[in-house]
Amino acid sequence: MTQNSTTDAMDSLHGSKPADGNFRYFIRLNANERYQHLIFVVCFFMLAVTGLMTWLPEKAFDFLGSTKETVFAVRSFLHRFFGIIMILTSIYHLYYLAFKPAGHRWAMDMMPKPVDIKEMFHNLLYLIGIRDTPPEFDRFSYKHKAEYGALMAGTTLMSISGLMLWSEFYWDKFFIDIAALIHGMEAVLACLAIMVWHLYEVHLRPHKFPIDNMWLTGIIDEEEMIEEYPLHYKKIMGDPELQKIYIQEGLKRHG
Repeated sequence: MTQNSTTDAMDSLHGSKPADGNFRYFIRLNANERYQHLIFVVCFFMLAVTGLMTWLPEKAFDFLGSTKETVFAVRSFLHRFFGIIMILTSIYHLYYLAFKPAGHRWAMDMMPKPVDIKEMFHNLLYLIGIRDTPPEFDRFSYKHKAEYGALMAGTTLMSISGLMLWSEFYWDKFFIDIAALIHGMEAVLACLAIMVWHLYEVHLRPHKFPIDNMWLTGIIDEEEMIEEYPLHYKKIMGDPELQKIYIQEGLKRHG
Protein backbone atom coordinates (compact mmCIF):
# COMPACT_ATOMS: atom_id res chain seq x y z
CA MET A 1 0.00 0.00 0.00
CA THR A 2 1.36 3.43 -0.95
CA GLN A 3 1.76 6.28 1.51
CA ASN A 4 -1.07 8.22 -0.17
CA SER A 5 -3.47 5.27 0.01
CA THR A 6 -2.59 4.75 3.67
CA THR A 7 -3.30 8.40 4.39
CA ASP A 8 -6.63 8.18 2.52
CA ALA A 9 -7.63 5.13 4.61
CA MET A 10 -6.87 6.93 7.87
CA ASP A 11 -8.78 10.02 6.70
CA SER A 12 -11.73 7.78 5.88
CA LEU A 13 -11.67 6.28 9.37
CA HIS A 14 -11.31 9.55 11.26
CA GLY A 15 -13.61 11.60 9.09
CA SER A 16 -13.09 15.26 8.31
CA LYS A 17 -11.81 17.47 11.09
CA PRO A 18 -14.13 20.19 12.42
CA ALA A 19 -13.58 23.37 10.44
CA ASP A 20 -12.94 25.50 13.54
CA GLY A 21 -10.38 23.08 14.97
CA ASN A 22 -12.55 22.17 17.96
CA PHE A 23 -12.20 18.73 19.49
CA ARG A 24 -14.85 16.20 18.46
CA TYR A 25 -16.76 14.32 21.17
CA PHE A 26 -19.20 11.44 20.79
CA ILE A 27 -22.36 11.14 22.87
CA ARG A 28 -22.69 7.80 24.66
CA LEU A 29 -25.44 8.81 27.10
CA ASN A 30 -27.84 11.68 26.48
CA ALA A 31 -29.18 13.81 29.34
CA ASN A 32 -32.28 11.67 29.82
CA GLU A 33 -30.21 8.48 30.02
CA ARG A 34 -27.74 10.06 32.44
CA TYR A 35 -30.56 11.11 34.78
CA GLN A 36 -32.03 7.62 34.71
CA HIS A 37 -28.62 6.12 35.45
CA LEU A 38 -27.91 8.57 38.27
CA ILE A 39 -31.25 7.87 39.97
CA PHE A 40 -30.63 4.15 39.62
CA VAL A 41 -27.14 4.47 41.12
CA VAL A 42 -28.45 6.34 44.17
CA CYS A 43 -31.29 3.86 44.64
CA PHE A 44 -28.98 0.86 44.28
CA PHE A 45 -26.53 2.25 46.84
CA MET A 46 -29.24 3.05 49.38
CA LEU A 47 -30.97 -0.30 48.90
CA ALA A 48 -27.66 -2.15 49.30
CA VAL A 49 -26.79 -0.30 52.53
CA THR A 50 -30.24 -0.57 54.11
CA GLY A 51 -30.60 -4.17 52.99
CA LEU A 52 -27.20 -5.19 54.35
CA MET A 53 -28.23 -3.98 57.80
CA THR A 54 -30.73 -6.85 58.05
CA TRP A 55 -28.01 -9.40 57.28
CA LEU A 56 -25.66 -8.32 60.04
CA PRO A 57 -25.89 -9.83 63.55
CA GLU A 58 -28.19 -7.89 65.86
CA LYS A 59 -25.34 -7.44 68.32
CA ALA A 60 -23.48 -5.39 65.73
CA PHE A 61 -25.90 -2.55 66.45
CA ASP A 62 -25.81 -2.66 70.25
CA PHE A 63 -23.73 0.51 70.20
CA LEU A 64 -26.88 2.38 69.13
CA GLY A 65 -28.42 1.73 72.51
CA SER A 66 -31.98 2.88 72.90
CA THR A 67 -32.01 4.42 69.42
CA LYS A 68 -31.60 1.06 67.67
CA GLU A 69 -35.33 0.58 67.22
CA THR A 70 -35.70 4.05 65.70
CA VAL A 71 -32.71 3.52 63.40
CA PHE A 72 -34.20 0.29 62.06
CA ALA A 73 -37.59 1.92 61.59
CA VAL A 74 -35.88 4.59 59.46
CA ARG A 75 -33.95 1.83 57.66
CA SER A 76 -37.19 0.10 56.76
CA PHE A 77 -38.73 3.33 55.46
CA LEU A 78 -35.67 4.21 53.38
CA HIS A 79 -35.43 0.72 51.89
CA ARG A 80 -39.03 0.79 50.76
CA PHE A 81 -38.84 4.42 49.60
CA PHE A 82 -35.82 3.85 47.35
CA GLY A 83 -37.30 0.54 46.22
CA ILE A 84 -40.38 2.41 44.97
CA ILE A 85 -38.20 5.01 43.23
CA MET A 86 -36.21 2.25 41.51
CA ILE A 87 -39.41 0.54 40.34
CA LEU A 88 -40.82 3.81 39.00
CA THR A 89 -37.53 4.56 37.24
CA SER A 90 -37.59 1.09 35.68
CA ILE A 91 -41.16 1.62 34.46
CA TYR A 92 -40.16 4.97 32.98
CA HIS A 93 -37.17 3.28 31.30
CA LEU A 94 -39.54 0.85 29.56
CA TYR A 95 -41.65 3.84 28.43
CA TYR A 96 -38.45 5.52 27.21
CA LEU A 97 -37.46 2.46 25.18
CA ALA A 98 -40.90 2.13 23.60
CA PHE A 99 -41.92 5.72 22.88
CA LYS A 100 -38.84 7.95 22.69
CA PRO A 101 -36.72 8.01 19.49
CA ALA A 102 -33.46 7.86 21.48
CA GLY A 103 -34.90 5.06 23.61
CA HIS A 104 -35.94 3.13 20.52
CA ARG A 105 -32.40 3.44 19.13
CA TRP A 106 -31.08 2.21 22.49
CA ALA A 107 -33.38 -0.82 22.41
CA MET A 108 -32.45 -1.70 18.83
CA ASP A 109 -28.72 -1.30 19.47
CA MET A 110 -28.92 -3.29 22.72
CA MET A 111 -30.83 -6.17 21.12
CA PRO A 112 -28.78 -9.42 21.21
CA LYS A 113 -27.65 -10.57 17.77
CA PRO A 114 -25.83 -13.67 16.46
CA VAL A 115 -22.76 -11.53 15.78
CA ASP A 116 -22.38 -11.00 19.54
CA ILE A 117 -21.42 -14.65 19.98
CA LYS A 118 -18.86 -14.35 17.18
CA GLU A 119 -17.42 -11.19 18.78
CA MET A 120 -17.25 -12.86 22.19
CA PHE A 121 -15.15 -15.76 20.89
CA HIS A 122 -13.05 -13.38 18.80
CA ASN A 123 -12.35 -11.28 21.88
CA LEU A 124 -11.50 -14.33 23.99
CA LEU A 125 -9.02 -15.50 21.36
CA TYR A 126 -7.53 -12.00 21.28
CA LEU A 127 -7.19 -11.88 25.08
CA ILE A 128 -5.29 -15.18 25.19
CA GLY A 129 -3.04 -14.16 22.32
CA ILE A 130 -4.39 -16.30 19.48
CA ARG A 131 -5.89 -13.39 17.52
CA ASP A 132 -3.75 -10.35 16.78
CA THR A 133 -6.53 -7.78 16.88
CA PRO A 134 -9.70 -7.35 18.97
CA PRO A 135 -13.15 -7.39 17.36
CA GLU A 136 -14.68 -4.14 16.15
CA PHE A 137 -17.53 -3.38 18.51
CA ASP A 138 -20.66 -1.44 17.60
CA ARG A 139 -22.42 0.90 20.02
CA PHE A 140 -22.89 -1.90 22.57
CA SER A 141 -20.67 -4.98 22.84
CA TYR A 142 -21.72 -8.43 24.02
CA LYS A 143 -20.52 -7.45 27.52
CA HIS A 144 -22.86 -4.45 27.63
CA LYS A 145 -25.77 -6.55 26.42
CA ALA A 146 -25.14 -9.32 28.95
CA GLU A 147 -24.91 -6.84 31.81
CA TYR A 148 -27.98 -4.93 30.68
CA GLY A 149 -29.97 -8.15 30.38
CA ALA A 150 -28.87 -9.20 33.86
CA LEU A 151 -29.89 -5.78 35.18
CA MET A 152 -33.36 -6.05 33.66
CA ALA A 153 -33.89 -9.59 34.98
CA GLY A 154 -32.46 -8.78 38.41
CA THR A 155 -34.53 -5.63 38.82
CA THR A 156 -37.68 -7.55 37.89
CA LEU A 157 -36.97 -10.31 40.43
CA MET A 158 -36.06 -7.82 43.17
CA SER A 159 -39.16 -5.71 42.51
CA ILE A 160 -41.62 -8.61 42.52
CA SER A 161 -40.08 -10.34 45.55
CA GLY A 162 -39.77 -7.04 47.42
CA LEU A 163 -43.41 -6.14 46.85
CA MET A 164 -44.42 -9.61 48.02
CA LEU A 165 -42.40 -9.21 51.22
CA TRP A 166 -43.95 -5.78 51.76
CA SER A 167 -47.44 -7.27 51.42
CA GLU A 168 -46.65 -10.49 53.27
CA PHE A 169 -50.03 -10.65 55.01
CA TYR A 170 -51.69 -11.40 51.66
CA TRP A 171 -49.47 -14.39 50.85
CA ASP A 172 -49.00 -17.89 52.19
CA LYS A 173 -45.81 -18.53 54.13
CA PHE A 174 -44.54 -20.80 51.36
CA PHE A 175 -44.52 -17.93 48.86
CA ILE A 176 -43.05 -15.49 51.36
CA ASP A 177 -40.18 -17.88 52.11
CA ILE A 178 -39.43 -18.19 48.39
CA ALA A 179 -39.65 -14.41 47.93
CA ALA A 180 -37.29 -13.81 50.85
CA LEU A 181 -34.78 -16.31 49.45
CA ILE A 182 -34.90 -14.80 45.96
CA HIS A 183 -34.70 -11.24 47.29
CA GLY A 184 -31.67 -11.95 49.46
CA MET A 185 -29.72 -14.05 46.97
CA GLU A 186 -30.40 -11.69 44.08
CA ALA A 187 -29.26 -8.76 46.24
CA VAL A 188 -25.93 -10.50 46.91
CA LEU A 189 -25.54 -11.39 43.24
CA ALA A 190 -26.30 -7.82 42.16
CA CYS A 191 -23.77 -6.33 44.58
CA LEU A 192 -21.09 -8.78 43.44
CA ALA A 193 -21.84 -8.01 39.78
CA ILE A 194 -21.49 -4.28 40.41
CA MET A 195 -18.28 -4.59 42.44
CA VAL A 196 -16.53 -7.29 40.42
CA TRP A 197 -17.74 -6.70 36.87
CA HIS A 198 -19.25 -3.25 36.36
CA LEU A 199 -16.86 -1.31 38.59
CA TYR A 200 -13.82 -2.78 36.86
CA GLU A 201 -15.19 -2.58 33.33
CA VAL A 202 -16.29 1.04 33.65
CA HIS A 203 -13.82 2.62 36.07
CA LEU A 204 -10.84 0.45 37.01
CA ARG A 205 -9.44 -0.66 33.68
CA PRO A 206 -5.93 0.82 33.20
CA HIS A 207 -6.94 3.48 30.67
CA LYS A 208 -9.96 4.52 32.76
CA PHE A 209 -8.54 4.35 36.31
CA PRO A 210 -9.34 5.80 38.80
CA ILE A 211 -12.73 6.86 37.45
CA ASP A 212 -14.43 7.42 34.11
CA ASN A 213 -16.62 10.52 34.19
CA MET A 214 -18.62 9.48 31.11
CA TRP A 215 -21.56 8.54 33.35
CA LEU A 216 -21.73 12.22 34.34
CA THR A 217 -20.81 13.96 31.06
CA GLY A 218 -22.26 11.39 28.68
CA ILE A 219 -19.45 11.88 26.15
CA ILE A 220 -16.13 10.35 25.14
CA ASP A 221 -13.43 11.78 22.90
CA GLU A 222 -12.74 10.67 19.36
CA GLU A 223 -9.64 8.67 20.26
CA GLU A 224 -11.53 6.55 22.79
CA MET A 225 -14.44 6.17 20.39
CA ILE A 226 -12.17 4.75 17.70
CA GLU A 227 -10.46 2.41 20.17
CA GLU A 228 -13.54 1.15 22.01
CA TYR A 229 -16.34 1.27 19.40
CA PRO A 230 -14.74 1.39 15.93
CA LEU A 231 -17.73 -0.11 14.11
CA HIS A 232 -20.13 2.42 15.61
CA TYR A 233 -17.63 5.18 14.81
CA LYS A 234 -17.52 4.17 11.15
CA LYS A 235 -21.32 4.08 10.97
CA ILE A 236 -21.57 7.57 12.45
CA MET A 237 -18.91 9.07 10.20
CA GLY A 238 -20.62 7.56 7.14
CA ASP A 239 -24.11 8.85 7.98
CA PRO A 240 -24.84 12.61 8.31
CA GLU A 241 -28.04 11.89 10.24
CA LEU A 242 -26.16 9.85 12.87
CA GLN A 243 -23.58 12.63 13.09
CA LYS A 244 -26.33 15.04 14.13
CA ILE A 245 -27.33 12.64 16.93
CA TYR A 246 -23.99 11.47 18.27
CA ILE A 247 -21.34 14.11 17.52
CA GLN A 248 -20.71 17.07 19.78
CA GLU A 249 -17.90 19.51 19.16
CA GLY A 250 -16.14 20.96 22.18
CA LEU A 251 -13.36 23.34 23.00
CA LYS A 252 -9.92 22.97 21.53
CA ARG A 253 -7.55 20.67 23.33
CA HIS A 254 -4.68 22.30 25.15
CA GLY A 255 -1.23 20.78 25.66
